[in-house]
Amino acid sequence: MKELYFPGTFMIGSDILKKFPEYTSCYGKNYVFIGDTISLSVSQAALTESFVGTDYKYDFIESGKVCCESEVNRISEMECVRNADIVCGVGGGGCMDIARTIGNKFDKALVMIVTTASSDAPCTFMALTYTDDGSEIIYDTRFPKCPDLVVADSKIIANAPARLLAAGMGDAIATWYEGKTCRQNPNGIHIAEFATGMTELCKEIITADGLAAYRAVLTKSVTPQLENVIEANCFLSGIGGLNSGGCAAGHGIGDWLAGIPGGHSFTHGERVFIGLLIQTVLEEYPMEETISLIKFGRAVGLPCCIGDMGVEDVKAIAKQAGKELLNDHFMVNLCCDHSEDMVEGAINYVQYLCDHIDEY
Repeated sequence: MKELYFPGTFMIGSDILKKFPEYTSCYGKNYVFIGDTISLSVSQAALTESFVGTDYKYDFIESGKVCCESEVNRISEMECVRNADIVCGVGGGGCMDIARTIGNKFDKALVMIVTTASSDAPCTFMALTYTDDGSEIIYDTRFPKCPDLVVADSKIIANAPARLLAAGMGDAIATWYEGKTCRQNPNGIHIAEFATGMTELCKEIITADGLAAYRAVLTKSVTPQLENVIEANCFLSGIGGLNSGGCAAGHGIGDWLAGIPGGHSFTHGERVFIGLLIQTVLEEYPMEETISLIKFGRAVGLPCCIGDMGVEDVKAIAKQAGKELLNDHFMVNLCCDHSEDMVEGAINYVQYLCDHIDEY
């Protein structure tokens, strides 16, 4: 069976939060906004302004950045949440997963407000639940549907750290490579042709507009290229990859890297991009393809190898990765040899390419 999951509506535009009720009043008049301190600080003024002259009720709830059972339970007990018609997640993936879990728990309309374009979390129907300290995923939950509405205010995103946009590109560009791998695996999932087309378009947009979008955020400017990349990072990657595609070594290695010393100081997308580069070696892509990706990563500030994560003894980490990733639930989607020696060798080879990139 092939599956495609979409949000009800996806919107991108500068200052569109100032007209928020126009897009959401069809769901009700009572709102709760759940987000971390920074995300609420950059969006609350525009949202408050949007309600001037209306009789709508709204509350802002500050949450942690980690979706864990204690935080979900704490917010679920609030009266304003239980009385709300619309639950809005504001910010990054953790805040959105908290809102997603609560919205589905109480059968509320669900709206996601993007503030950084750092991942494909806004459009998905899944939530990851972590331990309280965020160090380990306990379980993931698949809900019946994606959010009713996703709103990406490009002016807010243009003023966010450029590193976060780059991380979103690192995660998004991997969807095409990983989806291709899963399609080729005879024992893998069945991927709709439409999803395949979306991941291909996602890769094309990031390749064509990614550097310009990154520079736009460096100068806090809204440009067509930036809005194209927001679409790729949040929508195309989410629909074509996370919701309807599959994961392979990019996510398998990327998730594993979170567990090495200092791993959690790097974002999900940054780690996935390193994993993707290693995957291109394992799958025998032409060296030019790997080199091109490394040069793109360097241009937008993405880490490209384990050494970029501050690891001094890369060979030791490579050997450890080879042993521990053998039966990883994403690595098994690979159709190529991903034995201990091959993974270890690919990690060391990518390190070599990165160390000598000026020669290519």
